[in-house]
Amino acid sequence: MSKQFTSVFISLLAVVGIAAKLHTENYSVDPATSTLHWTAKKVTGQHDGFVKIKSGYLVMNHGTPVGGSFDLDMTTITCADIKDEKKNQDLVGHLKGDDFFSVEKNPIATLKIGSITRLTEAKTGEPNFQVNANLTIKGITQPVQFPALFEGTHQQVKATAKITIDRTKWNISYKSGTVFPSLADKAIADNVEFEVSIVANAAH
Repeated sequence: MSKQFTSVFISLLAVVGIAAKLHTENYSVDPATSTLHWTAKKVTGQHDGFVKIKSGYLVMNHGTPVGGSFDLDMTTITCADIKDEKKNQDLVGHLKGDDFFSVEKNPIATLKIGSITRLTEAKTGEPNFQVNANLTIKGITQPVQFPALFEGTHQQVKATAKITIDRTKWNISYKSGTVFPSLADKAIADNVEFEVSIVANAAH
């Protein structure tokens, strides 16, 4: 084999390798089957409910997640635990107001993935990637990190994660025991928990 042929052959392998490495595909989020469940706790109990995922996509590279972005429709926030209709509406109205999410001014919250790292020792059914992302609420963007489970096929990818945020970082300080220590047993916990389930389909 001549040196010239060897050089060309190596160059072709390099090109093929780069092409393979850069092969990515966007999977579109299915809002009908994707969910976000929120839980907020206080000294005397807790509340929970849902927010609809408006749209989004996952970026896959040969079956491995490498990015993505998701828009949350904050105008759809609901409360699941209060059965009295008026009390339920009062809480939801308060959550939509300026004390919390200011949905009239900021109807969309966005989670944008910056990087994803594989968790090599993950067991089956457990989170298998560590996600670093930016979460924008009320026009304020803060970094968040969380483990997530990605699984699926060439046609569909499912991702689930539990994300805990400190709401005060997004200027949501209403009845925060940290911001207002004198509230005592009337305080609402700073941490808000999100359980996210994403279903994303490959383009046809």
